[in-house]
Amino acid sequence: MSIFMLKMIACITMFLDHIKYAIPQTRCFATQYLGRIAFPLFAFLIGEGYCHTSNLKKYQTRLILFALISQIPFMLFRTLVGSYLMLNILFTLFLGLIAIMVFDKLDKKYWISIPIVIGIIYFGKLVNVDYSWFGVATVYVLYFFRNQPLLRIFAMAILDFMYYYNRLVIHFSIPNLTSYLFTILPVFLLLFYHGKLGKKTKYFYYIFYPLHMLILFAISKGLS
Repeated sequence: MSIFMLKMIACITMFLDHIKYAIPQTRCFATQYLGRIAFPLFAFLIGEGYCHTSNLKKYQTRLILFALISQIPFMLFRTLVGSYLMLNILFTLFLGLIAIMVFDKLDKKYWISIPIVIGIIYFGKLVNVDYSWFGVATVYVLYFFRNQPLLRIFAMAILDFMYYYNRLVIHFSIPNLTSYLFTILPVFLLLFYHGKLGKKTKYFYYIFYPLHMLILFAISKGLS
């Protein structure tokens, strides 16, 4: 499985996750749960992008630039979901990238890097990025265990449990348990990743992300 295939799976499942808010009639098992697959794959790809980019500054700039471009489409789309006063997922991924960079720059100085990384993760919660602290932590954890697939699965199971704690323990239900399990599923998909790029699609996701939200918002208004 190549980077291209992971991107396509992530984009398709993200679209499935979002379409139910624009077209309620599409709500079904696929749109309810398959969307849980998307974000962990995008989070993993940030670490891969960091490792393989030929120009880290351009990579950072591209990520933050499209985060700014995507904010208005994101807020419009979020009016279909609920609260729109939050930062889109590209800001989450950007903070995750910063956490990775800090960890690498302070090579093995864990007494310095870990508190800073925790601070970056908490900052994600303070500024209300999409997926909150969990999103930033996911990028970092998937990178930290990138060469240890079994530990990566175990770490993500724990991280996901922390995120879903209220829904799994206090408000337990089969749908909440299913959401939790589908959030872990992408980590198993990564076992088939062979480290190759596949087809080059540098800007595909950056364009697809805001564009699909604008399209879904327009469809929703057209149906209302």
